[in-house]
Parts: sequence; C-alpha cells; structure tokens
Amino acid sequence: MATLAATFNAADKSAPGHYGPSQTALILLDFHSLVVYKAAGPKGPEALEVVAKMRTWAKSQGIQVIHGLVNINLTPFETCKDAERFTGQIIAALQSSSNAEEPAVLFEGGAGDDVTFMRRPGYISALKSPGLGEFLQKKGIKSLILTGLSTSGVVLRTALAATDEEYVVTVLSDGCADPVQDVHDFLVASIFPQRGYVTTATEFQEGFSKRSGGN
Repeated sequence: MATLAATFNAADKSAPGHYGPSQTALILLDFHSLVVYKAAGPKGPEALEVVAKMRTWAKSQGIQVIHGLVNINLTPFETCKDAERFTGQIIAALQSSSNAEEPAVLFEGGAGDDVTFMRRPGYISALKSPGLGEFLQKKGIKSLILTGLSTSGVVLRTALAATDEEYVVTVLSDGCADPVQDVHDFLVASIFPQRGYVTTATEFQEGFSKRSGGN
C-alpha cells in the first residue's frame, strides 16, 4: 500500500495529490437508505456518517460531489443474470416507501452543485450511468475519490472500470462497507492498492490540504 507521502506527491501524475480541487470528484455510490441500513451490513451506518462529513469537507474545498444510484424505474438488461431476482426482490424493495432515497444527512447544507447519475439495474459500475463519463470529461476531472455500498459490489467495479479509463482512483476505506467484513478488509488491503490508492477520510483530508506544487 502506498504511503501517504506517495499518495499526496504533487509531482506524480499517477497520484491523487497531483490534482487540485477542480480536477477531483467525490463519488457517493449506492447510498440508498435500504442499502445503508439493511443490505450493507452493520458498518453501513458508520460509513454513511463518515461520508456525510467527507461531503461537507469536499464542498468546502470546491471538490465536485457526485451521487451514483440505481434507477429503480428501469428493468435489468435482458442478459443480466438473475434479472428476475433484481426485479422481484431488490427493485421491489427499493420501490417500497423511501428505501430508494438517500438519507437526508447526505444533503446537509443543501444540495448545492451536487449532481446525480443513475444507472440501469444489473449494471454494477457507476461509469455505466448515462452521462457520467461525459460530465467528468467536460469538467476536466482526473482524480476520483470513491465511497459506497458495497465494497465488493459497486465500489470494486467502479474502481476497476475507472482505472481502465485512466482516472486516478482513491478508495476511502471507512467510507465503504460490505456485508462480509473479511471481504471488505481483503479488498482494502490487497486489491484496491494494486490499481489505486486507499486512505481513510481523515487521512485524505489532511494529505490533500497539505499538498503543494500540483495543479
């Protein structure tokens, strides 16, 4: 795993420290209330609390905040494995009451310039959300800070897809959660560092604030 000094090395184009606020985005993945409080396991609410504070900090820095969600009004693509389960269980549960909405804590202080992109059920990577790739390119964003539920689902698939699209990716270890804690721990320690960076929310805030000499 990269040291914090390497993570925030402003001279290294492969490191998040090279990119300033205007080239950085914080992405909140699948914080549907149902996922936070039921599907993500016992650490879901803790991750939500971390991410709410991270969002407030990001906005104070001028970092773009992006919400990535599942569009419950669409059906899975026809070749999606277990499409009936998506429609009959997951989507039905999300459509019930306010399960699909994000908790209000993620909008404290108002939505501001937050943007939301939604993807079709069955797609896991947030980069499959229509318009997201174009938005990132138009804004000149190069560095993505990923948070989300679950670690082994949307966070993993978005992280791998994003590095293939040549983005610098940082996963906030305490801004994610998974129903299986051992899986979360393995991904954070062994998989994400192979293609990107892993920090806690506090470490990212402190390191980013101290960076100098980058864009």
